[in-house]
Amino acid sequence: MISRMSRTGVVGLAVTAVLVAGSAVQAGLLAANSGGAIPAFTGTQFYNDGFSSFTVSANVDFAVFAPGAFGVAFPGQDPSGGTEYVYAYQIANLSTDINKMTVGLNGGDEPLGSIGSVAGVGLVDPSASLYVGSGTPNSAAWDFAPGQLGNGLSSAVLFFTSPAPPELDTATVNAAFADTHNLPSPTPEPATLTLLALGAGITCFGKRRRM
Repeated sequence: MISRMSRTGVVGLAVTAVLVAGSAVQAGLLAANSGGAIPAFTGTQFYNDGFSSFTVSANVDFAVFAPGAFGVAFPGQDPSGGTEYVYAYQIANLSTDINKMTVGLNGGDEPLGSIGSVAGVGLVDPSASLYVGSGTPNSAAWDFAPGQLGNGLSSAVLFFTSPAPPELDTATVNAAFADTHNLPSPTPEPATLTLLALGAGITCFGKRRRM
């Protein structure tokens, strides 16, 4: 399942990942297609939190592929045609059914492209892949139906594309409980970064004037 939004061109950065998961969890496509890596934007994040019987436990393998690199790892599968960064994630579930994963966007100011998944044998495709938000997207989301991504199963490679290079933003895995950590997400548009810096400068200036 792939949907499309506006995109522009950009230059590259090569990043991939290694899946770390319990022996009960099946090997994933993202792990099998690792290559050169930049440490800040490749690896595995352990999600583990809960209260009483409400828990979530999973490894999320993540990688940011440079424009063109995803098509080398997954021939014929690059949704951007080799023109954009591919932000890829894969869930290895270690607990109760996982029903959703979301990756935050910085106020929806990032340029966005396709969103979807790349399946493999024994891997679970999401029931829906979509950008979420009223008007401007504030997150990328992948939904799983009840019983679809159970204990010991791994998701398909979940992806979205952008011409913008990576930074870290909040990402949440939902099961009977929700847990949030930081994973790669595109940087905002340059104009937005300028406005954010200007806003910070004005705030500091105002504080000095009041002192």
